[in-house]
Amino acid sequence: MVRHIVSWNFRPEVSEETKKEVLKQLQEEFPKLVDTIPGLTKMEPAMPPLSSSTADAAIYAELTDEEALEVYRTHPDHVAIAQIVRTYLHERHCVNISI
Repeated sequence: MVRHIVSWNFRPEVSEETKKEVLKQLQEEFPKLVDTIPGLTKMEPAMPPLSSSTADAAIYAELTDEEALEVYRTHPDHVAIAQIVRTYLHERHCVNISI
């Protein structure tokens, strides 16, 4: 199994209203990937995080193996969500753990 953890911060120019809209959209869209991407077994958006956090948004995902991680990375449904993320968020941090 692979655990995939990613966090981001909003770009400075993003308004508070847009931040709320983007977080809501990502909260709705990320979990849908479990039903469409082979090998993706769990997807938990952490949005919005607690005020003690140093990131504005994060996801936690579990995949069956490293091959599934590559499928996830290049899958069109994930790529579409990644485009939303890139538009509004930056400072991406990622950890992939094989357990």
